[in-house]
Amino acid sequence: MKTAGIIAEFNPFHNGHKYLIDTVRQKTGAENIVILCSGNFVQRGLPAIFDKSLRSKTAIENGADVVFELPVCYSTASAETFATSSVSFFNKLNSIDYLCFGCETENTKLLEEIAHVLADEPTEYRDSLLENLKSGMTFPKARGISLKKYMLSKNPAIIQEDFDNIISSSNNILAIEYLKALYKTSSKIKAFFIKRQGAGYNDTNINMEFASASGIRNALSDNHTPDLSSVIPANSLSLYSKAEPIFLKHFSEILGYILLQESDFTKYSDVSDFLSNRINNLKGNYTGYEDFISMLQSKNYTYAGISRCLCHILLGITKADMDYFKDNDYLKFGRLLAFRKDSGVLSAIKNNSNINLISKFSDYYSVCDDFDRKILDINIKADSIYRMVYANKYKKELSTEFNRKIIIQ
Repeated sequence: MKTAGIIAEFNPFHNGHKYLIDTVRQKTGAENIVILCSGNFVQRGLPAIFDKSLRSKTAIENGADVVFELPVCYSTASAETFATSSVSFFNKLNSIDYLCFGCETENTKLLEEIAHVLADEPTEYRDSLLENLKSGMTFPKARGISLKKYMLSKNPAIIQEDFDNIISSSNNILAIEYLKALYKTSSKIKAFFIKRQGAGYNDTNINMEFASASGIRNALSDNHTPDLSSVIPANSLSLYSKAEPIFLKHFSEILGYILLQESDFTKYSDVSDFLSNRINNLKGNYTGYEDFISMLQSKNYTYAGISRCLCHILLGITKADMDYFKDNDYLKFGRLLAFRKDSGVLSAIKNNSNINLISKFSDYYSVCDDFDRKILDINIKADSIYRMVYANKYKKELSTEFNRKIIIQ
């Protein structure tokens, strides 16, 4: 019995995700598809457009067998931590044969070469990286420059434009991080590449079969109801039509209040001294979440990077938290969000895995150790903020962590 794992956000679920699941099943011969999905906040530091229960249901209705939640401390982290924590989770299930992911290049050999350099960190590359960091570059920029210099020096046959395109693509960057994590953990899981179809990650065009999640979110954020029937599976569209979307702007008031309470933000994950000072100096001009991100942008900080940092401030995720979690190998539990009752993979996971599977949150929370409780407490806080903002906007309540029901199809 072959089982494939997919790390996803489904923000929201669309035709491209359906294509990914169907193609994985067809090309790998996998009988089971296990999803590790972000919860109510995602990797770009954004709130999920729909809550995690609804997004899990769309995955199950479109071919997934089991959906687990990636805790918010990892789902909002850098690409490296996002990927490493996810691969660590799949390794511990002892049930996954393939890790399947999309990429925006057909040059998968170059992706693998890049991942090996980052995993092995040869001296020449490492020295260049340290030199760039000392000059004041952010880590992503320093790493990109050092990596390019090293790889072009070792392999002049590499086309510079191809290399630049690969390391500037969000999906390719994640693919490299997945590969690196597999290499560094000597994982038995095999990587399986799926070429991304249609729109690019940040493409806002929705007039095609495979529109991007970004394009769909942008269309939904406007004050009208777009026709998404050509880009979202019919069963998912039916669920979305009864749901209310959440956007970054809805968190403006609560973030503004939090920023007024402190003057030093360096304790929060990914926030540098420079960015902390910039936040403190500019918060007097704060008018809203999205505008403030744009205000904070500089040559060293991208929109996504700043969004991620502000998300960590919003949710209270600190550097000390993340160091503690990394030192203890990320995850010792799996929070079950949804599953198909006719699939046998959940039973196999229960028999084979090295982690605790959470089916009833309150029962596990009452007996878990301090490490697990710390991760769960951060999740509880994040979901409480999401629920509060949703309730304020729509005068309706979402389920809490303690009364949320597992989706069973």
